[in-house]
Amino acid sequence: MRNNQDINERVESIHAVSNIKNLKFKYWNACDLKKPADILSCFCMDDVYINFEDFGIFYSAKAMVKKYELNSCHDHLLEQHAGKNEIIKLLSSNEASGFWSLSYNLIDTLKNINLYITGTYEDLYVRDENNNWLIKETVFKKISSMYRSLSSGQCSNPRISRSLGGKKII
Repeated sequence: MRNNQDINERVESIHAVSNIKNLKFKYWNACDLKKPADILSCFCMDDVYINFEDFGIFYSAKAMVKKYELNSCHDHLLEQHAGKNEIIKLLSSNEASGFWSLSYNLIDTLKNINLYITGTYEDLYVRDENNNWLIKETVFKKISSMYRSLSSGQCSNPRISRSLGGKKII
């Protein structure tokens, strides 16, 4: 009997980790496709903590999505979030932590620039009453960012920095 219980627990753990990975990919895909409602559906509705450094700190997913809509939902902004190297730890049957590496690429066709950012996400996930995993806390920490001009058909004057405030021209 104990072996069946162990197997069932392992299967449930694998299923939970898979669902959490799918949730995070759903979130990034919704960001890339400019789908605010889908972004919002990835978060708990109440009592969240979202810290996206330069973009802001939020205690409401609705407030974060509202700012996202104002700043990012434009046809001239082409985004790609590429998450990888995830480490998901189940803390209980209804709570998990996640650590992800991110490579983010933005092309602004209006300003004719390319922004490339690398960083990490540290997340806390919870399972809701419908057995769905949701993001409860997420903290993005930037490792690097690089601006490049896309004028004249080639990249020129890349700017590299840890934060958007201090750019170094190389």
